[in-house]
Amino acid sequence: MLIYLLPCLAYGQIVEDFEPGNLFHWRQSADGRWKADTSGSLSGGYSLHHVFDNTVAGTDQIGLPLDSLQPDEGKVTWSFIIRHGYDPSSSNSWAVFLMSDTDPSTAYTSGTTNGYALGVNLTGYDDTLRLWKIMGNEITAVVNCKVNWQNIIGSTDAVRIIAERTTGGNWTVSICRMPDVPVNTASGLDMELFTCSWFVISYTYTSGRDRLLWFDELHINGIFHEDEDEPDITAEAETGDVVISEIMADPEPVVSLPDGEYIEITNRRDFPFNLKNWKITAGEQDYLFPEIIIKPSGTLIICSARDTTAFARFGKVIGLKQFPALTDNGKLLLLFDSHGTLIHGVDYSSEWYNDELKSKGGWSLEMIDTGYPFFFKGNWTASESRQGGTPGKVNSVSGDNPDTRFSGDLIIFPEDSLLLSVRSPEPLFDLLSMTDSIKIDDNSPLSIDLADPLYRKFYLRLSTPLEEGEVSQLDILGDILDFAGNKLPKNKFFFGLTVQAESGDILFNELLFNPLPGDPDYLEFFNPSQKIIDASRLGLVSVNDDSGDTSQICMVSQEHRCILPGKYYAVTTSPEEILMRYFTADPECLSEISDLPSMSDDEGHLILYSRELIKIDELSYSEKMHAPLLSGYEGIALEKINPASSSEEEANWHSASESSGWGTPGAKNSVWSDKPPGSDMVNLSSSRITPDADGFEDVLVIDLRLTGNSNIVSVTIFDEWGSFVRKIAENMYVGPEATLIWECAAEDGSMVDTGIYIVLITMYDEAGKTRKWKKVCTVIRR
Repeated sequence: MLIYLLPCLAYGQIVEDFEPGNLFHWRQSADGRWKADTSGSLSGGYSLHHVFDNTVAGTDQIGLPLDSLQPDEGKVTWSFIIRHGYDPSSSNSWAVFLMSDTDPSTAYTSGTTNGYALGVNLTGYDDTLRLWKIMGNEITAVVNCKVNWQNIIGSTDAVRIIAERTTGGNWTVSICRMPDVPVNTASGLDMELFTCSWFVISYTYTSGRDRLLWFDELHINGIFHEDEDEPDITAEAETGDVVISEIMADPEPVVSLPDGEYIEITNRRDFPFNLKNWKITAGEQDYLFPEIIIKPSGTLIICSARDTTAFARFGKVIGLKQFPALTDNGKLLLLFDSHGTLIHGVDYSSEWYNDELKSKGGWSLEMIDTGYPFFFKGNWTASESRQGGTPGKVNSVSGDNPDTRFSGDLIIFPEDSLLLSVRSPEPLFDLLSMTDSIKIDDNSPLSIDLADPLYRKFYLRLSTPLEEGEVSQLDILGDILDFAGNKLPKNKFFFGLTVQAESGDILFNELLFNPLPGDPDYLEFFNPSQKIIDASRLGLVSVNDDSGDTSQICMVSQEHRCILPGKYYAVTTSPEEILMRYFTADPECLSEISDLPSMSDDEGHLILYSRELIKIDELSYSEKMHAPLLSGYEGIALEKINPASSSEEEANWHSASESSGWGTPGAKNSVWSDKPPGSDMVNLSSSRITPDADGFEDVLVIDLRLTGNSNIVSVTIFDEWGSFVRKIAENMYVGPEATLIWECAAEDGSMVDTGIYIVLITMYDEAGKTRKWKKVCTVIRR
């Protein structure tokens, strides 16, 4: 149990005996490396024990914050028991940092730590216990204890070490074999002092020599109080300097942390900031900070004033009399400095947990890589700490997670004929200054105004009114970059004034109702009209044909989007999974929706309504609408043969082809064809192939343009003597179009020789009719 006896401006004491078996107050360099357990305990029931079974050599550290210890104001005494269960060497050693200015996540070998440490073989390998002074990469001995650890102590005995420092810099170190057999006492002088922030234990080991360090009965006696002489802070924070790095929105059911909500902020810079009159904004409410310093690379825990004491043992805390209610499902949180400049913000969501169980409460959301503070969904996940979170500590999920691409695309929508909204999935901090770089039908906007404090929505005021029924164009002249420097993938966007949808203006065009296990459903629509329709004004319901009951309506979009004439619009609850599964999907026409109506795997009934509850389209689907040649239907979408045809006619629907990946969400249907009947064709890209990697005629492209929507195709390559060379496709299910490639390799992967080769294509359709084609090409190896 850790006990703080710290009367203000007086002599105090820290006592840690690790009873009853937890490490609530300690920070590990990586979770799970240390534990308070009963295995080989040195005193009482529990001792601190290195427990990580590492397959390779390593260095693990654990530490206790000491911000309030003042060694310059009075004598300090440290006392502890330690046992190392293996003979020390340059590769197997330990060090106890009595004072350190870096936390346990920073190894002292990095050259950034300053402090004093007791240990063996911090430099050299003579196995002698010494008190060392560490100044970056410089390590010097202050006290030689003249105790050879291997010869005098060994690997089975525990010892008590007592270190004392006076304000004049006189150090004394005493070693006693347990229980109380004196071994030696030595002294030395070093008056230098460093920032006393942490007490740290460091353990270096080779593979197979881990789990052999025990520690117990820590006592630290000295002057303890918060330093009131904070340095003058002259630096002005810029956007991204201080970030919201952890959010506990739902602390119940409690795992191990206090039962309270908190927000953690982290200083990403190597200089401090004074947070006086900074504020957290949630909704319409501002929550002001008191005068407090956030140290370089430091963290602060922000919580309700009533929870300040509970969180104080985890790190430096700001207790606010009014603390924002952190809703479980998500909320927009903004951090502003005293001038009103946005420093950071996050619009968190319960979906970011990526863990259904942890999203139900007791676990925090942690940022993975603070180097990319405006990389949102892909840079946050549930805490992996066994406590449920890591307030005031390095995040348990901390690691490299670079933001390498602009996430998503801009959404352009006319609010009226003279006002255009631009929405971005990421903050765009430079857009306000780009008036001259944006053209709407060749005209610059009169102004660009911020419509979202997180810089994700803007209003463009137009000089020329938009005309109803006309598709307009927005061009961006130059690059738009996100905070990480990634470029917007395109600079041309189309939109127009929307009108109310009427029956038949938007049609069902494709649906996946029986996905592969773990995959989501999707629906695709087609606009056959000349109108521009707002997707947010459309809603979906499923119908129970037995009872006539309908499901709750699911809006096709949670935000305004234009569905242009002749365009596709697909929706799913997880576009990322659909894009990974269906390689022909068009990401520009695939949008995320919070919910889809329930769709049975065998049959169902769907209705598309306008916001005014006008029936726009209706579809009754069944797995019997799939091609009879298929052996199963999981993961195979149903597509319209002609997007403009009636959705209610079963004959207008067909299975997506295997060659398309079994689905084409947001893209042209695989069973759609503009060929007249009877125009079967098989074409080769060339009659001569030269596989020399010069980019010209390196491979043979076999283009199939067939009649009918259910075709089974096999393609085999033979040499001029009729010997088998390669099977390109065997019983592949295709629609009216397919493309296959032969890279001039034999069945075993080796390149074929120069010669004449025969391409045999065999096809049979759902009526059982079989056709064959023979084509010839020459391979020339140079």
